[in-house]
Amino acid sequence: MPNLSPAPATTLSPSPSSTVAPSPTPTAAPADATSLISGDAEYRHVLALADDIGSRTAGSEAEAAAADYIAGQLASYGYDATLEPFEMNLYVEPESTLEVLSPEPVSLEPRALHLSAAGDVTGELAAAGLGRPQDFPPEGMTHRVALLERGELNFSDKVANAAAAGAVAVIVYNNEEGAFRGDLDQQSAIPAVGISQADGQRLLGLLAEGPVTVLLSVQGGGPQTDTSRNVVARPPDGHCEEVVGAHYDSVEAGPGANDNASGVGVLLETARVLAASGDDEGVCFVAFGAEEVGLFGSRSFVDGLNADERAALRGMVNVDMVGVGDQWQLFGSEELVAEVDAEAASLGLDPVPAEAPTGLSSDYRSFMDADIPAVLIHRVDDPRYHSSEDRAQFVKPQALQEAAELTLLTLRLLGQP
Repeated sequence: MPNLSPAPATTLSPSPSSTVAPSPTPTAAPADATSLISGDAEYRHVLALADDIGSRTAGSEAEAAAADYIAGQLASYGYDATLEPFEMNLYVEPESTLEVLSPEPVSLEPRALHLSAAGDVTGELAAAGLGRPQDFPPEGMTHRVALLERGELNFSDKVANAAAAGAVAVIVYNNEEGAFRGDLDQQSAIPAVGISQADGQRLLGLLAEGPVTVLLSVQGGGPQTDTSRNVVARPPDGHCEEVVGAHYDSVEAGPGANDNASGVGVLLETARVLAASGDDEGVCFVAFGAEEVGLFGSRSFVDGLNADERAALRGMVNVDMVGVGDQWQLFGSEELVAEVDAEAASLGLDPVPAEAPTGLSSDYRSFMDADIPAVLIHRVDDPRYHSSEDRAQFVKPQALQEAAELTLLTLRLLGQP
């Protein structure tokens, strides 16, 4: 059988500095690997990744430390664990600040629009509605900073209209509660940021009382090339007919306990119990880097497979955000999702097949795009998603155990073990 080798790799032996010691391997392998699953063991991996290492942004030293930890665990179970690096082309958000200089000092919290021009601008603030050409004053906006409401026009048109009217910068305030992240179609001619609805209303209130002068700064950011890595573990025979995958990076905002240390904990425990029961033949495990910034890890892995290697894969199981919430969901290849759904009752579980929400995805998509059957095991809803509160204390070991059971079930349906 083919050996999956998308990129040059570095083989690792077990890491002596790993925070969590691997669970002991039984001397006698039971017939059913499910009986070996330990939600507590999975939870200890969540603690190691989220509490001990913390936020694991793509390309960071913390992400690299997490990769070493995962590889060390997998190697200790008897797998050939390798680090497979890849490059990622990112757009780094600029740093932005917004200060009201007069009539009173006020500091606001802007977020630069994607592809905003850089620069430091001081000017008189002027409200111009939605940013349509007719919304700007007849005398123009020369040396002024345009304050625009989100809505009707796309951000690029708003900013272009403001620049054409003579504005030196643009502030777009949200048309609903909260902050937002806006995208421009191309590099803007002038700095452009977004602010919350509350901050926008505050500026409008100041304008109602008289002239307002602001200082807007957008600095840094732009295209950047960085390196991440996948952790790929193969059984002793090297054959890969199924893949279990979970991303191990997180967003910067928090330690990523549920998203996605929970999935990695399930991956590691599934690898351990299959090795312990002697059922690991043909099953490979891949912890993907850089999922949060664009599925870079899984796309690199799949792109590195030749035609024979792709053809050898019966399917992929993706485990993402499985430790918080009350309802199981399944996304992915219709036939495989239906099979898992039908058989899940044998575990006392009732997952819901669903369509992935627009704009949200996970690493299973990279496999489906290559015509490899794939299913995402996911649990909803997590109110702490992508926040500083995504902490281990909210992850449920019982949910982790159920996720591992669903993973083993899916592997059986795919043909292994």
